[in-house]
Amino acid sequence: MTKLQHRFLQPQNTDALHDIVSDWDVVRQLEAWPWPPDRSFTQSRCRPYDGDGFVWGIFEDDVLLGIMGVTKGDIGYCFRQSAWGRGIATHFGRLAINFAFQDPALTKITASCWHDNEGSDRVLHKLSFCQLGEQVQHAFARDEPTLCYKYLLTRTHWDGLRSRGEWTIAAAQ
Repeated sequence: MTKLQHRFLQPQNTDALHDIVSDWDVVRQLEAWPWPPDRSFTQSRCRPYDGDGFVWGIFEDDVLLGIMGVTKGDIGYCFRQSAWGRGIATHFGRLAINFAFQDPALTKITASCWHDNEGSDRVLHKLSFCQLGEQVQHAFARDEPTLCYKYLLTRTHWDGLRSRGEWTIAAAQ
């Protein structure tokens, strides 16, 4: 039986995270991760986040599957391909949203994904984000203007889902 868990990233996670972001199919979907992979950039991310919000490492049996966080009111995540399609992003997304909304000052969480990231689009819809619109912005790894979908989830909407029993920690498992 596998055990999924989240915890803050540590320097010893550098090799595993660098392996994840050395996969073009993963990193091309990220907003600001460099390509080709830069080990020093990856290493700078392998420590507890000290800004506004949090970033978790997501582990299965102590193997890093990816990262998930809410920073500056924006949810973001990336996972190695072996984790895609297994419901892991949705599960930890619910946990992350619940955790983020414990901050009484946070009234909304934003998100974005590239137009060709169907998996992330599905995850954001499952998490009850509403698509606000789209815009073209520079994709760092792709090094080109790319169509980006923008999303929003308000605390009011999330609390309504939770009060109706639609999103609970138990439902996320």
